[in-house]
Amino acid sequence: MGLRILVVSDLHGDLGAVREALALFQPAGLLSCGDWGDPAEVDEDALAAIVSRVPTATTFGNHDPPELLGRLRNADGSSVLIGQGEVRPFAGLRVAAIGGIWARSHRLPHYVTDDDVAGFAARIASGGPVDILLTHACPVGLADLTLTGRHGGQRCFLDASRAIAPRLHLCGHLHVAQERTLRDGRSVLNVGATPEGSVVLIDTDGPSFAARLERFPRDSSARSSPGPPR
Repeated sequence: MGLRILVVSDLHGDLGAVREALALFQPAGLLSCGDWGDPAEVDEDALAAIVSRVPTATTFGNHDPPELLGRLRNADGSSVLIGQGEVRPFAGLRVAAIGGIWARSHRLPHYVTDDDVAGFAARIASGGPVDILLTHACPVGLADLTLTGRHGGQRCFLDASRAIAPRLHLCGHLHVAQERTLRDGRSVLNVGATPEGSVVLIDTDGPSFAARLERFPRDSSARSSPGPPR
């Protein structure tokens, strides 16, 4: 019997959006492309309550409490936060992650440089085939259109996606849900902003899986919009 995985992104403190999506879709696993919220926006107990409901794995974005995410554990003891360049089994699939956003320096802890991304990608690629790659930032030219229609991705994440060649590349950051199918059948999906009702659903059947963008109606009394990317 197959499993369903729910993918969220860019919550910016609106954990109610995750709770609503979990109740609606009843997944067996939860993935996130990051931006759960700045430290002042998220509460450890609230995050732990989500993790206690469903096995969870996440990368980090530019609005996350990295130390808090690093402390969270699933029921089996596994870390919720996937390390940079790590590949981990999740719901029968091999999931890898490269977190952060591109910059020319390490001035902020969520900045990653071209060399960082290339190194993480090489580490992932050396470990064998990857089913799903989680990044917060986007590969330039692939599911990276901003709210104004401009490209918001970076070349280093495109190079990483090509080097790793995941069956599915999931990203976020831009708050615009979109997808791109490559000539070889692989897909890049930008989850969009879950507080606006945007998620990705992955239905698995053994080693096979299918992913699609999905929208769900939010509880209007609880909804908050994350606005444009920050």
